Amino acid sequence: MSAAAVPADTTAALVQTPVTRGWLLGFAGAWFGFWLLMMLPGQFMVVKLASLIDPSEKVGVSSFLIAEMSIVVVLAVPLIGWWCDRSNPRFGRRRTWALGGFVTATSAFALVGIQESWQAAAVLLGVVAIGQSSVLVSLAAMIADQVPIEQRGRASAAMGIPQVIALALGMVIVTELVPQVGPSWFVIAALAMLAPLPFLLGFSEPRIDISPRPVRRRLQWSSANRDFAWAGVSRVLVNAGNLVGTTYLLYFLVDVLRLDDADSALMVLILVYLVASALASWAGGALTDRLRSRRVFVVVAAGLQVAAALTLAFSPAWTSSLVAAVLLGLGYGLFLAVDQALLTDVLPDETTRARDLGIVNSVQHLPIAPLVGWLVLAVAGYTELYVIAAVIMALGGLAVTRIRSVR
Repeated sequence: MSAAAVPADTTAALVQTPVTRGWLLGFAGAWFGFWLLMMLPGQFMVVKLASLIDPSEKVGVSSFLIAEMSIVVVLAVPLIGWWCDRSNPRFGRRRTWALGGFVTATSAFALVGIQESWQAAAVLLGVVAIGQSSVLVSLAAMIADQVPIEQRGRASAAMGIPQVIALALGMVIVTELVPQVGPSWFVIAALAMLAPLPFLLGFSEPRIDISPRPVRRRLQWSSANRDFAWAGVSRVLVNAGNLVGTTYLLYFLVDVLRLDDADSALMVLILVYLVASALASWAGGALTDRLRSRRVFVVVAAGLQVAAALTLAFSPAWTSSLVAAVLLGLGYGLFLAVDQALLTDVLPDETTRARDLGIVNSVQHLPIAPLVGWLVLAVAGYTELYVIAAVIMALGGLAVTRIRSVR
């Protein structure tokens, strides 16, 4: 039974009674399944697949496949968000789109690893991206729909902590437990499909009145719109800078540090990153709710990640890589705990939540990281790559200071 069950004609503004701990745990499980599908391809599985399909062009193939998924998400998320806002199935509009997205994404994901051409992999990854888009907009909108403002930091942490857990556990699975490429894609798909079921099937969704609203004759560019735009810019830049630095980390370990077992070394870095990120996300979620402050946490989070990137740029060694993993984990964990709460707080219109969040999430998935990585590594090296990553993340931290309606 839902922690926030209400009559069918109650509006979104009235259904935000406190959610239970069980709801938050189930919500975290749903995000865990999503992040398995979202994080592992870009961080490891696609680059590993590309190195088998075409070893001589592994950077180009992996960059194309990651960019292709990003482009599909950019196009699909706003449309799915618009449809999600306007649908009202008996099962629940957010739950319906989330469950359908998981089925779509995992069905295609399971088959990617057995492909022998990049073209076939690209088709399947496009289907995966469509399913990912449906899950993303529906789960993200649940925070705005059901979670009161005083719990949004914890809900944001429930969204963020599973990201690093999924990445770490997924890395253990695909590098140690199931290292074969084909079976690893199937195992991750199965786990991603099972993880959200307790939440999606066990908690009902409050019905929300979606009766037609009066059509606005003129777009009002209010302070709420400006704050929402700056929050979106901050999210896009911080995530892009983070991905610029992490997407090619496996190649950094191989080509720069020349480690004999780069796969295992990457897993160690991910585990260190996990511990730091989980601690920062848990503490950040509680603190941002208690202090009712968001912006300063985002600035600190960006600064920690800038320090991590500069450490890799100017001290390329194994020990400094461990230090960078701690800094990156602290910074990104803190960012994950606060960013979604901040973005939800500045949503300009309660009737278009999934659409508005979809727009931000679609822009967030513009293929900035693979394009920057491909261009920089084509003409320079990893020092320049990590310096550029630091600059992008620093700009993301500065962007959030432009928000005025939230502390």
